Amino acid sequence: MKLKLLNALKNAVISAPLDFEFGGLPFKFTAKIKLVPESELKTLTETQGTTDGEIVRELLVGWDDFIDDGKDVPFDKSTLEELLVYSGLTARLSVECINAQYRISEKN
Repeated sequence: MKLKLLNALKNAVISAPLDFEFGGLPFKFTAKIKLVPESELKTLTETQGTTDGEIVRELLVGWDDFIDDGKDVPFDKSTLEELLVYSGLTARLSVECINAQYRISEKN
């Protein structure tokens, strides 16, 4: 790859602030989403049978400021699996993981 700037994107993580309600409960945290090349995203989204859960497991690599019962919840795979039990949460996180791939931040 000629452009070193693009080479650095191989390890890029997107910060995506989330603030939504599900089942009447607030979910507010900053998702950490792995940036992937278009070819990988296309494979994830167009492969027959790929589930929202698989997309989230592949792209959601962390979070910040996730508070539950007044305590910060560190990211780990078992906690993520707890969230993915509810299809509404799984779908919302999947959409955000995909949308984050297209979001461009403007510099002032």
